[in-house]
Amino acid sequence: MHSPARFALALALTTLSLTAPALAQSRQAPPGMYKDLDDEILGKAVLLHGKQLFIDNHVVESLAGTKKVLNQAVKHSKNPLVRRDKPWEANLSSPFGYGSVVRDEQTKLYKMWYQVWHDDKDVAGSLGYATSPDGISWERPIINLQAGNNFAIFEPNEPWVSGAGVLIDEREKNPARRFKMTYLAKPNGKSSSLQTCVAYSADGARWQTEPKNPLIPFSDTQIAPYWDARLNRFVAYLRFGPPNIRIISRIESEDFLYWSPKVTVVKKNKLDGPFSTEHYTMGAMPYFGVYIGILNTYHGETIKPIPDDQPWMDRVDNQLVFSRDGVTWQRVLHDGAVSAVDLRGERDWKQEALQAVFLPYGEFKKEWDWGQIYPHQAPLVVGDEIRIYYTGMSGRHWHTYHKDTREAGIGLATLRLDGFVSVNAGEAGGTLTTKPLVFLGDTLEVNANAAGGSLTVEALDADGKPIAGFSAADCTPITTDSVRHTLSWKGGADCHLLQARPIKLRFHLKNAKLYSFEPKIKHNHYLQSYE
Repeated sequence: MHSPARFALALALTTLSLTAPALAQSRQAPPGMYKDLDDEILGKAVLLHGKQLFIDNHVVESLAGTKKVLNQAVKHSKNPLVRRDKPWEANLSSPFGYGSVVRDEQTKLYKMWYQVWHDDKDVAGSLGYATSPDGISWERPIINLQAGNNFAIFEPNEPWVSGAGVLIDEREKNPARRFKMTYLAKPNGKSSSLQTCVAYSADGARWQTEPKNPLIPFSDTQIAPYWDARLNRFVAYLRFGPPNIRIISRIESEDFLYWSPKVTVVKKNKLDGPFSTEHYTMGAMPYFGVYIGILNTYHGETIKPIPDDQPWMDRVDNQLVFSRDGVTWQRVLHDGAVSAVDLRGERDWKQEALQAVFLPYGEFKKEWDWGQIYPHQAPLVVGDEIRIYYTGMSGRHWHTYHKDTREAGIGLATLRLDGFVSVNAGEAGGTLTTKPLVFLGDTLEVNANAAGGSLTVEALDADGKPIAGFSAADCTPITTDSVRHTLSWKGGADCHLLQARPIKLRFHLKNAKLYSFEPKIKHNHYLQSYE
């Protein structure tokens, strides 16, 4: 016989097991916690993942009272950071040329490689090596004890090295090949033997050349490689040729050994006509799901005397280029990226070219970098700023013909995070309205400077009406400058009710600049299943 206590316990457990599913079914998740999403619901909305810039119109439907603005990089107050001031540099024709800068997390050092031109460029070219704890103050360590200089060592000896592009391959299992380099060589010292090669290093100072060199067709300027995690391949940009033509080509590789044939990705168009512009080099980088490139623009090549009213001739500055796939590139004008079709249209192309300068050369015959600007391979993202190291030169491209005194140094220009192109509004205010979009997440961050002004955001439904609780009036105004503002409505930053549904965002700006926005996941949405 079961005791009364045991019987009561068994009955209670049976009742609980029978009623638990019913209790669970009676529970109701908070509104908007679960949504359906399929291709019909998504429709033509843009599905977002990650940061959204405003360089092109990928997410922009309309602007009213606002405008997109290309922002120039700002040169560092201590420029040039590296000067000709070492004993072994005194007799060099120019100690600084094409360069690369990386951040080595293993040693916590910035590392730089730069071109060294000797008196007779057909006899020897070398690669200088420098390090820095902060990227501002640089040391040039003595690597070659016998020669007493900081020139990188190649084994076997390479008689002429130029145009080096360096990356750190964190995926590499062989520590001797952690640093990878593309470079130009002249095996017999003559330009006719010019070839493109690769080398490897454990520390960046001593290099082993690839036995199968040369690997890549001709380039007589810098080759700029990077690892593209999205493509799972190495990518590099270099000059077209042979023959030697100043346009930009692209190659890619699975192993840094076998490289694809060249594809021309940036060539001349109407933007280049007014100033007889040619494309010298291009360094590029993946940037939060898109690609940013800096294009060396060489204007008005000539060895003839230059009229006083054409000081731009035979000088080099820089423009910005933009891509969503790393293959098809758009030129960036004063109001953002334009398509190849647009570049065949009718505009005031002289004015467009003047306003497209991203990194300008210095004041004519007054500043140290007045003649030529050559960015070092690709920008670096350091904290909340973008760093662009570059070689600057006084003196025009064909300086000997123009009797210019050419001196060179290495400088730095910076930009705020995402700061390439902003959406600006003045005192009258204005709006930016996105295309229909869908995001997954519960928080929206914006990079904006609203100091002295304001920024609010509202979410619109499919009919263009403000969604209850997410109107501009519900939004807490942003009135400061930050690369990571968190939007909130009615005091709450959780906007999961907006996720996984087609919406539009309308940004209201007054005396403000908007650089980017990004869906984020910052809240815990755990729900207890059973009572």
